[in-house]
Amino acid sequence: MKKRVSAKVPEKSPVKTTAKASAKTPANRPIVKYVVNAQAPKQIVLLNNEEKNNPAGEYRTKNHDWEPRILMVLDQFNVGGTETHVLSSVRELLRRRIHVVVVGKKGEMMDAFAALGCPIYELDFVTDNFIQNFADEKRIVAQMKQILNLEEINIIHAHQIPSSHFAIVASEQLRIPLIFTVHGHYSNNEAEVMKRSKSLVCVSPSVLKQIPVNGVATHLIPNGIDTIQYDDRPYAQIDLSRELGIEDTAPIIMYAGRLSWEKADICKDLIEACRQLRKEQYPNLQLLIVGEGRQSELISDLAKEVHKQVGQDFIHLLGNSLNMLRYYTACDVVVGTGRIAVEALSCRCPFVAIGSKGFIGPIHPGNYETAWDSWFGDHHADEAWSVNKIKNSLRQVLNLSDQEQEERGWVGRNFVKEQFDIVDATDVLLDAYNDVIRNQRLVYEVK
Repeated sequence: MKKRVSAKVPEKSPVKTTAKASAKTPANRPIVKYVVNAQAPKQIVLLNNEEKNNPAGEYRTKNHDWEPRILMVLDQFNVGGTETHVLSSVRELLRRRIHVVVVGKKGEMMDAFAALGCPIYELDFVTDNFIQNFADEKRIVAQMKQILNLEEINIIHAHQIPSSHFAIVASEQLRIPLIFTVHGHYSNNEAEVMKRSKSLVCVSPSVLKQIPVNGVATHLIPNGIDTIQYDDRPYAQIDLSRELGIEDTAPIIMYAGRLSWEKADICKDLIEACRQLRKEQYPNLQLLIVGEGRQSELISDLAKEVHKQVGQDFIHLLGNSLNMLRYYTACDVVVGTGRIAVEALSCRCPFVAIGSKGFIGPIHPGNYETAWDSWFGDHHADEAWSVNKIKNSLRQVLNLSDQEQEERGWVGRNFVKEQFDIVDATDVLLDAYNDVIRNQRLVYEVK
C-alpha cells in the first residue's frame, strides 16, 4: 500500500485580481457573464526540468499563415471529463498567446474557465433538464453569430451534440469552419453535425474506427493533460485521515466519475466488491466516491444500507471536485475510466480501468495499448465487468510489493508523458486548425 505522508505547507495569500468595468452592453448584444483580459501571463514559472511549456511570448503557431481565434463550445460548464479536457486545452492555447473564447450554459466549472483569463459567454444551449433548447434556437443562433463577429472568430470547436447543433447553424451562415471533437460513440441519428463539420477530432483509436461518417477530414488526438500539474506530490496531500476519520493504515480505494447510467452501475458493483474485501481481507478498507449525477441519490441510499448491514461507515460520498490531485496523492487504488485514468497514472497511482463499454482491469505495461485504444474501457472492451472481477483486481493491486508498486507508478507516468502530454496534443490540434483554414481558402484559388 502507498506510504502515508503528511506535510504542512504554508498557505499563500490569495492573488487579487482587478478588472475595469466595461461600458454598458447594448440590448441587442449577447449577455457576457465573464470577460477578462485574454492575454497569457508574461512570466511562466518553470517548476522543474520536465517543464515543456513554452517560454512566455513564444508563438507556437509561427509556421502557420494565420492568426487563430478560437471559439470553444460546450453544452454546459459542468464537472466532467469533456469539460476538464477543454479547460486544459484552453489553458495551453492561452499559454501560446492564442485568443480563445468559451461559450456554454452556466455550471459549476464556469469560474474555473473564467480564472484562465479568457472571455466566457453564457448561452442556454440546454434546458435545466439537459434537453436541447430548441424553443430558443433562433435567439441562441443570433447570439452565437454576435459572439463570433465581436470576437473575430475564425475557428469554431464544438465538443458535444446539443450545443454543436446551434454552432453548426451559425458556422454555415457566417462561413466560419467548425471542428467537432468526437468524445465517444454516437448513433447515426446524432451524426448530422459530424457530416456538416469541416474536420473531426477523435480522442481514441476505437472511436476513430467506428466513426459514423465518411468524407470528412479526421484527426486522432488524445485528450492531453499537464503532466507537471498531475504528479505525485506528497507535500500537497491534505490530511484525509483526519478530515474523513480514516486510520493511517487503512487501504483507500477511490471511484471517480459521473454517477449516471453505466458508470453508476460500476459504482454500485464497486461498493459490493469493497464490502466483500472488508469481510475477507481488509477490515479497515475505505472507499471514496467522487462525482455526482442522475443516480447520486440512489448511490447515497445504497451506501447507507451497506453501512447499516456492516455496522460501520466506510463509504465517503465527496461530490464533485475540481481538485482531484489531493485524492490521487492519498489513494492506494483508483477505479474509473477515461481522463481519470490518465490523471491517476500521471500521479503514479495504481489504476483499475472499468468504463461504459466494459472491463479492462489493472493497468500495466502489458495492456497500455488496449487501454489507449479503448480509452480505458469507455469506448470499447472485450469483457463485461462483474463484482468478482472488480474484487480480484483490487486485491491484486493492494497485494503488490512496495517495489512493484513504485515501478508500476513511474512506468505508468512515463506512458502518460509519451502519449497524453497536453503540449504535444495541442501541437497536433493547431495543425488541424491550420488545415481547416487552408482548405477553406482553397475554394477561392484560381487554377
